[in-house]
Amino acid sequence: MRFVWALFKREVKSYFVSPVAYTAIAVFLAIQGVLFMAALSQYQRLVIKAATNPLLQVPGAEAIVRSMFGSDLIWALLLIVPLLTMRLLAEERKQHTAELLLTAPMTTRQLVLGKFLGSTFVLVVMLLLAGWMPLLLRAWGDADPAPIVTGYLGALLYGMLLLAIGLLASSLTDSTFLAAFLALVFVVVLNVAGNMASQVPVIGQNLQQLTPTANLGRLAQGVIDSQAVIYFLSTTAFVLDLTARVVDSQRWR
Repeated sequence: MRFVWALFKREVKSYFVSPVAYTAIAVFLAIQGVLFMAALSQYQRLVIKAATNPLLQVPGAEAIVRSMFGSDLIWALLLIVPLLTMRLLAEERKQHTAELLLTAPMTTRQLVLGKFLGSTFVLVVMLLLAGWMPLLLRAWGDADPAPIVTGYLGALLYGMLLLAIGLLASSLTDSTFLAAFLALVFVVVLNVAGNMASQVPVIGQNLQQLTPTANLGRLAQGVIDSQAVIYFLSTTAFVLDLTARVVDSQRWR
C-alpha cells in the first residue's frame, strides 16, 4: 500500500499547487449555493401560501436536503468531475511520465487506485465545505438529521462512481481536453439512461433499480439502504478494474 499512499500524496499535492482544485471547489460551491438559495426562496413562497391556505401542506426543511443531495448534486458534479479527472492519466501520457509509472515496481491497480483516491480527497473537501447548507437547515429549519447523514453518504458514493468513470475516460487518450469531453459524455449518458430506464416496457421498474440516480435517491430519503451502498461500491470497483485493464493494455504497446 505504500505505492498507493505515495501516489495519493502526489496527486493531492498536484491538485492544490495548481488552480484545478481551487477552481473545482469554487465552481461546486457556487452551483450548490445558487441552487440552495433558489430552493430556500421556493420554500419561503410555499410557507407564505400556506399561511393563507390552511389546506396547503408544506414539506419539512428536509425536502431541501433531499433536493440538495439529489438533483442539485447531479448538476454540480456534472461539471466538476471532468475538471478533476481530465489530467489524471491523460497528462501522464502527454508528458511521457506514464512510462516511468508503468515500469515502477507496483501493479496497475495500485496506480489506478492511488490516482482515484487523490481525486476522491478533493471531492471530500468539497462536500465538507458545502456542509454549512444542511447544517443551516438543521439549526434554523429543524431539518431531520437522517437525510443529512445519508445524503452525505450518497453524495460521496455517487461522486466516487463519477470520478471512476472520469478516470476511465482519462485513460483512453493523451489529450486532457478530450479526456474532459469524454468524461462529460459518459456522465451525461449515464444520467440520461438512468432517467429513461423506467420507460422501458415490462422491465423498466426493475431496470431503474440498477441506475445511479435511483440509488442516490434512495440514500437521500434518510435511510441507509444497503442495496444502494453495495451498488455504488461494486460499480465503482468494476469501473476502476476496467480502467486498470485499459492501462495494462497500454503497458505492452
